[in-house]
Amino acid sequence: MEELLEVVADAVRSAGGRARSVVGRFPEAEPDTVYVVVPHEYFVVAPDADFPSAEQCRRTIGFCVEHPGTDTFERNAALVQGLGGAVDINHDSTAELNRRGIKVEHFQLGYSPLWDLWGGDPDSTRDIDVTYLATAERRRSKLLASYARDLAGLRTRLLTPPHEMMATARVDFLPGKAKLEHLAASRFILNLHREQKQTLEWVRTLEAMSNGCVVITETSIDVEPMIPGEHLVIARPDSLGAVAAAMAAEPERERHLRMAAYEFVKTLDMAGSARMLIELASSLVNGTAPAVSVDAARAHANSLRSPENAMAIDTPSWDARFAGDRSMGAPVTARATAQAGQLAQRAAAARRLAERRWVPASGSHLFADSAHADVDVLIVRRPGEVDPDDLVTDLLTGTMLPKRVLVGEDGVSPWPAPRPYDLLLNERPLGRGFTRNILLERSSASMLLVLDGGMRASRHLLERFVAAADGVDVVHAPVGDPVDGLVGALPPEERRLRTLPYLGSGYLVRRSLVDTLGGWTEEPMLEGLEDHLFWLQVARGEHRSALVQQLLLRRLRPDPDPRPLDLDPRRAWAAVSPKG
Repeated sequence: MEELLEVVADAVRSAGGRARSVVGRFPEAEPDTVYVVVPHEYFVVAPDADFPSAEQCRRTIGFCVEHPGTDTFERNAALVQGLGGAVDINHDSTAELNRRGIKVEHFQLGYSPLWDLWGGDPDSTRDIDVTYLATAERRRSKLLASYARDLAGLRTRLLTPPHEMMATARVDFLPGKAKLEHLAASRFILNLHREQKQTLEWVRTLEAMSNGCVVITETSIDVEPMIPGEHLVIARPDSLGAVAAAMAAEPERERHLRMAAYEFVKTLDMAGSARMLIELASSLVNGTAPAVSVDAARAHANSLRSPENAMAIDTPSWDARFAGDRSMGAPVTARATAQAGQLAQRAAAARRLAERRWVPASGSHLFADSAHADVDVLIVRRPGEVDPDDLVTDLLTGTMLPKRVLVGEDGVSPWPAPRPYDLLLNERPLGRGFTRNILLERSSASMLLVLDGGMRASRHLLERFVAAADGVDVVHAPVGDPVDGLVGALPPEERRLRTLPYLGSGYLVRRSLVDTLGGWTEEPMLEGLEDHLFWLQVARGEHRSALVQQLLLRRLRPDPDPRPLDLDPRRAWAAVSPKG
């Protein structure tokens, strides 16, 4: 929002007004001072002690950017009533706010030289085929995951940061110049709506068009005066991946869209809107605006400043069945607790009595002339998970081959057939962590690709993981899940991992780090949280990691046998971090 308001300030200056951007609390007012803020952002971030006075609010213009159908629009509507005036960049939200009796003027965004890092060169080089830049949300996540096969052969970057306040760069959040450079290096951008809204995301669209990045969006209203097919591409939400792949094969069509959109943006009358904003500011300075009451807006802003709103709590988890009693306050039935304890006891007893045997690989790797990496693959198949043969075939027909594949059948009896991998057979289910550590003993590579049964992999998986591994200890990528959508798409953060197990298997890790961490947990009560514990140790130890923002893995989503985690999440979760 700081970037957007700087664009508005620049337009005001170009229209003959005076404007400057400041960060932090409201500066002291001069006789002709008027403030412009994005209400739902500013008043939630600013501490209560810095909340502006009634006179300052009377001289404040709310710059509204949210669409009806979202929680942030409702927050904005509540806050803007305590301000002297308001403008809105969207026709639909302008109309809705006016319908509610809140006087708002429409502000037409358009071309800004501050947004344009491209310059209109039709022959510029673009290294990214398809990008996506928008906060994580379940609907969007499921749609992105469904594009995995369509985007498999393209160079993609999917940036899906959590929906929370951010001011500094992250691997999944590019502010300022970095974002504009990214758009100038991208051929296409996918655009999906958030929550229940159906209107076009104008800021994202204009930033992309100003940098020659062709917009492919789901069906949107409020696109006028743009012409679909001439300035942007509109398609059904479930077909955006296929449309992007088809457009990537039509460079002349792509070039036409790029240049037409760039010229169109320059026709939008942001100068006229800047003059309207100057006139509105003048009316506030001249005292024609009525006095306002800040009590309701202040109370509403205070209600939004909570730990739940300080960090997104709807981050898609690795496993939707993990209810995760994160408060530790919900009651747990004695029956569930007893069942969880019995499962753990049976697992410990099984390890003492179980019979294990190895079946060596038979046959040779397919496409043996492909490049090999010093990587061993560790796959554990638990009861209820599908046969890993298809996953192994994905790996052995990829653009880079592993050194060795090691599969542990943990309490599962596979069909008797020759296998192109070393197979560990556990007569009884002994646990994923326990089985994975046995596979680790047989491994000799310097890096490990850690997967689970029930996954499928892109043929580019290992090649792109290895390319990203230079200088880091762990590499991972989002995983497409038919239930949860795009999961594991965030970097490892200790603050988030303390409340949600959002990262699972599907990572490349240096053997030296696994040895340092002592392998994977074998605690029976933590069955199902082995990879979460691994990621928590990575984050707490500040080990270097890289997030490859491409769809390289998808999960088939089986239903495993009950675990202690399912029966008593409170007790299992407490065991992860006994001190909270």
